[in-house]
Amino acid sequence: MMFEYPVVFVDIETTGGSYRNSRVLEVAVIRYENSEITKEFSSLINPKTYIPASITSLTGIHEADVVGAPTFLDIAEDLAEIMNGAVFIAHNVRFDYSFLKREFAMIGMDFSPQLLCTVRLSRYLYAEEQGHSLAKLIARHDIPFTSRHRALDDAKAILYFSQVAFNQHGAERFSAATSHQLQSQSLPPNLDKGELDTIKNIPGVYIFQDETRQPIYVGKSINLKMRIMSHFQDITSKEIRISQHVHHVETIPTGNELAALLLESKLVKELKPIFNRRLRRVTSYAMLMKDSVGGYATIRIKQGNVETGTNLNTVYGMYPSRMKAKHSLVETTRVFQLCPKLMSLEKSSGDCFSYSLGRCKGACIGQESTQLYNRRFELAMEHSRLKSWPFDTSIALPLNAKGEQVIIKNWMIQGYVDESGDPVYDADESNFDMDEYKIIQRFIRENRQFIHTLEA
Repeated sequence: MMFEYPVVFVDIETTGGSYRNSRVLEVAVIRYENSEITKEFSSLINPKTYIPASITSLTGIHEADVVGAPTFLDIAEDLAEIMNGAVFIAHNVRFDYSFLKREFAMIGMDFSPQLLCTVRLSRYLYAEEQGHSLAKLIARHDIPFTSRHRALDDAKAILYFSQVAFNQHGAERFSAATSHQLQSQSLPPNLDKGELDTIKNIPGVYIFQDETRQPIYVGKSINLKMRIMSHFQDITSKEIRISQHVHHVETIPTGNELAALLLESKLVKELKPIFNRRLRRVTSYAMLMKDSVGGYATIRIKQGNVETGTNLNTVYGMYPSRMKAKHSLVETTRVFQLCPKLMSLEKSSGDCFSYSLGRCKGACIGQESTQLYNRRFELAMEHSRLKSWPFDTSIALPLNAKGEQVIIKNWMIQGYVDESGDPVYDADESNFDMDEYKIIQRFIRENRQFIHTLEA
């Protein structure tokens, strides 16, 4: 017997790749128990939304095809009945599951079956083969089909594959493969559980890699294994996409959280993984520089970066683009009733336009005292300005148990102290990075007992 419990082979077609902003377009379910198909359900679904041309090209489903088709609400009870008490089987199971779970949740129904993935099943039983997509399985095992990327045919294809695998490997090995997966069902379909078994809960950096071992995501944690596993228990669209692409995990233990944070920042900017959007290195910032005109505090936007000799007291904000810097200034100016003219948002020879609307207190024409205006300016800009370097010299912060340390001055990495205690300065390291600034600032604030000041 292939399964000693009821299972359902499921496939869906959708209007897009993210369950958050896409809908189910077609669903097919084949219930299999006691070695035979007992029920079959297939239906187009009116998604009540636009069907992109790319989806039509892939599936052959046009908007005209779903006119008059039932909505998900219309079929939900029938769907829930056929899947009741069964293990949910699909190819890249978390994709299909996340969409259906979302659809059920939108109408107030819970949906939390056990999951079994035929991608992982194929990898377990046919580890020597290259590629485990449904197209590869169809070609490799001569699986008959009529219409690819239609729900019922794809559901039939994964049922056929399961039968082939059972017949070729026998009941004992097939059962071992499914039991192994059910015991670790949250793992990505292409990731070998053995790679995770060796990872410990220690501080470090982890790198998710695709089948060619190209990095797709870099992360860090003080508890590596726990953090890595948390990715695979999340059904957000980003985590599902990561799960579908990750084939390998590389870990780099570090001595503490600071070392992990700094290494993560460095690797993201060097490797540029496709799923990392934060921490990519910005070589030139839109800098908000403080100046003054007639005693009034002013701001100008300067493109560049902080250098070793830059007076940090004059840097009141760092943004990756001029547009974001200007957007921040506009909002700050509005909330604190600052003068757009003094904030470099408006050019005029007399009073600013906001003054005529009662939104500026007249600093642009000298009607507000410099003392009152400047006090409000400092309060408004406090959240974005760079903090002054709180030490007279460079400092060293610990990286690991070997005694290695990182040398920092003016929030910039200057070099490292090696195991023997000798400082090694690196001119290439001495550049300002906004992400590293935040990391270092937080570590200093929370771990002052580890700070070692160096002689000037």
